[in-house]
Amino acid sequence: MFFKHFQMKIDIPKKINPDTSENYVLTVYFHPEKFSFSLHCPDEPESYFFYKINPTGQSDAFSVFKDLFFENEFFTYSFQRIYVLVFSPFFTYIPNAMYSDKYREDFIKLMFSEKEIKILDDELSPAKFKILYSISEDGYDFFIRSFNDFEFIHYSVPLITYFLSPDIKRKERQMIVNAHEKGVDVLCFSRQSFLFGNHFPCEKSKDAAYYILYTWKQLEMNRFTDSLYVTGKYAQNTELIKKLRLHIQHVLPHEHEYRFEAINTAAIPFELAVFSLCEL
Repeated sequence: MFFKHFQMKIDIPKKINPDTSENYVLTVYFHPEKFSFSLHCPDEPESYFFYKINPTGQSDAFSVFKDLFFENEFFTYSFQRIYVLVFSPFFTYIPNAMYSDKYREDFIKLMFSEKEIKILDDELSPAKFKILYSISEDGYDFFIRSFNDFEFIHYSVPLITYFLSPDIKRKERQMIVNAHEKGVDVLCFSRQSFLFGNHFPCEKSKDAAYYILYTWKQLEMNRFTDSLYVTGKYAQNTELIKKLRLHIQHVLPHEHEYRFEAINTAAIPFELAVFSLCEL
């Protein structure tokens, strides 16, 4: 496991070089406060490399990343695949049966109001949904200029794909709470179907509990037979679980296994870590 603080030169493992880079997947996590990236070889679990980019006193994390990008030659290597995982809390899911490119602009005008943003869309194939989400014009333009062949992916896509995996069995309905420091993702599933997804901005566990329980009630989930799992990194996770257990019987921290060997994954955002496990 490699974890570095900001510096202009990044010490990546020596075995990741121009001769071997085509074996690796580069994933840049475009988050306004927790910008980071990972490198991994799908055939070598122990190859996972993670680097967190911290803001400085004068620059935000994205500005720091741009400086790093131009100072480190390895970003120009020919990788097997390149992804930009976009953390955007402004998104909406649309069933494929309702969506068509013909009406895309109508959906955008209805659901997004800001003009200084770019609207992207992803296919959620296992769930049979489209997702529309926003990205800043500056961020969009930078990546379009910087990488020749890459894909934008909304950060919720690997979460939903991971929890819809046939390997995860569920008899009843299930809610997944992916906790962030300043919000929670709430995802709901019924057997192998995706029911609901949303992001709620909040910093206190009592506010997070309110949004979660409100969603639970709106979906008419059963407090005795349905289950709720909490994952992600959140300072009040223990307190949040305690509050939820007052109202729901089956509330548990989600225990997941990565294919990374001898790597401490505590510092890696959950949505970035599971992305390497999904075949997208």
